[in-house]
Amino acid sequence: MRVGIDAFPLSGRIAGIGRYVLEIMRALDACMPHADFFLYSPEPLVVEMPSARWHLRVEGTRKASSYVWLKRTAGEMAREDGVQVFWATRTILPARTHAFRTVSTVHDLNYRIFPESMPYATLWAHRLWFARDVRRADAVVTNSQGTADRLRAMVGVQTDAVARPGVAEVFGPQAPEAVASRLSALGVRNPYFLAVGTVEPRKNLPALIEAFVSLKKSGEIPDHQLLIAGSRGWRGRRLHALLNEAERHGVRWLGFVSDEDLAGLYAGARAFVFPSHYEGFGIPAAEARVCGAPVIATDLPELREAAGEGALFVPPTVEGLRGALLHPPTEPPMGEVPDWQTAAQVMVEQFERLA
Repeated sequence: MRVGIDAFPLSGRIAGIGRYVLEIMRALDACMPHADFFLYSPEPLVVEMPSARWHLRVEGTRKASSYVWLKRTAGEMAREDGVQVFWATRTILPARTHAFRTVSTVHDLNYRIFPESMPYATLWAHRLWFARDVRRADAVVTNSQGTADRLRAMVGVQTDAVARPGVAEVFGPQAPEAVASRLSALGVRNPYFLAVGTVEPRKNLPALIEAFVSLKKSGEIPDHQLLIAGSRGWRGRRLHALLNEAERHGVRWLGFVSDEDLAGLYAGARAFVFPSHYEGFGIPAAEARVCGAPVIATDLPELREAAGEGALFVPPTVEGLRGALLHPPTEPPMGEVPDWQTAAQVMVEQFERLA
């Protein structure tokens, strides 16, 4: 079998969709030992190929939106390579797909639910093509049942399968001495709350910071810090100004941290806090709980899937978060965490059915 993949999410610092694509790719290499994979991107990738059966096709330098490149160029390259199935990792399909079948992965409906949080080019690409492309895809896979339910209600498209994210092997129970060593290297002291995510509006970090600072000012959590780990995002100028102002009250932005450091941060946290307005699944909540962190999260169906039973679910308001920080859970959530092998097997079933 010859499988084409939109690999653009792997061309920069690996975030949510990029992590999802990369981990499933690694599992696919074991699940499909006789397949060849063709990765299409307008820019070089920052990851190593899983094996010699993975072929990278970089077409020049991206000058326009990566979605325009996908529409104009990726499909032509896939036809030249004779792929049988094309995996649209970012939902949007190439313009002409008559030569191969298509699997579209839907990660969220952010363009409908929280459009003001999206970069301009991404928002308009989704407004132009999202609904049309999921309707014409040969198979649609979502990353959560919550996303599947929203897709059916808001776009009228039934999902063919759900492939929930797993967690990387580095995340799991951490030895206390290893946690202490990593926290020391990062200059972190206990106790602290931890938030993780790209610094952008949908993550609702201003409400979390306001809730935390108000408790610090009132003397109710005098010794706690609030640590925020994540890369710079978009529309973040106001938020970074707020972070600078809140630093004197114990708020600290760590920027991007490695998975190994992140595992230690999860394990040492008084609680992991996920205050997002909206998520398609919420991989950090799953990572935090397998590392042993109590979890506070916005009350969304998708985050209930990720965080598991025993997390504290609250409204994404200053008051809701304030109450949760004052009385956080003391134990990590329970329940089985999905794994990447299961997610990859879902994709294999779709690829084989269509090919």
